Amino acid sequence: MEHLKSLSRGAKQQREIEARKGGVLIISLLFFATLYATAWFFIFRSWSKHKRCRAASSSISFAHALVGASLAMADMVSSPWTLDAPNTAFQNRIMEWSMAYFIVDLFHYFLAVPEDHLFIAHHLATLTYMISCRYYTLHGAKSVMSLIAAGEATTPLQAIWTLARLAKDEFPVAERVYTALSPTFTLLFTIVRGMLGPFLLGKLASFYLWGRADTVIPRWLAWFWVFEVSFAVVGSMIWVFRLWRGLFKLNSQRSGFWKSD
Repeated sequence: MEHLKSLSRGAKQQREIEARKGGVLIISLLFFATLYATAWFFIFRSWSKHKRCRAASSSISFAHALVGASLAMADMVSSPWTLDAPNTAFQNRIMEWSMAYFIVDLFHYFLAVPEDHLFIAHHLATLTYMISCRYYTLHGAKSVMSLIAAGEATTPLQAIWTLARLAKDEFPVAERVYTALSPTFTLLFTIVRGMLGPFLLGKLASFYLWGRADTVIPRWLAWFWVFEVSFAVVGSMIWVFRLWRGLFKLNSQRSGFWKSD
């Protein structure tokens, strides 16, 4: 009997060691760093320094969201909504992909836009959530999947909108794209971040705050996760307000741009 228990403990320890390996993280870090450098040195080399920084960041944001949101959505529909379940290998790879993006983009903000405290705080909160889930608790990745799926759903469109906004003063086609996308992007962002985000926060809070994951996730950490999601929701509300303010300003400058020709 003791021999069987020892084998069981050994197998469990081996699974935990395997779960903490991060091969995808290293590869993803190299990918995002290379993509950022390519955008900076080649794709947008003729742009001003400020615009090149924003464009390079938008490029890696687009790549991250396109892959990350798609995979997270696939995970959401392929497995039960169990917020204290053990992380699967598939979920770990998605988290490593996302962590790599946030690490590279965080360096971008530290070096290029250190005054953007809201984005820096958002990235730090997201990273601590994912790192603790991926390498410490080894449980609760379904909550991360739901946040990636919802949080990154509008990011590809946002990246295109941002690039068009940066280029609109020099390229007429970029101005047309920016003008056409602004109302659609603002509305979708409001629905996803302003409505779906608080809904997910309520779901996570109702599970984690009452200790329903205490056997696998320390209560203090579960509460911290909920705090981080709450912070992200507040940040999203600020961005929603800024988007609508910008849209109304654009509408006032362009008489009847919502009207069909």
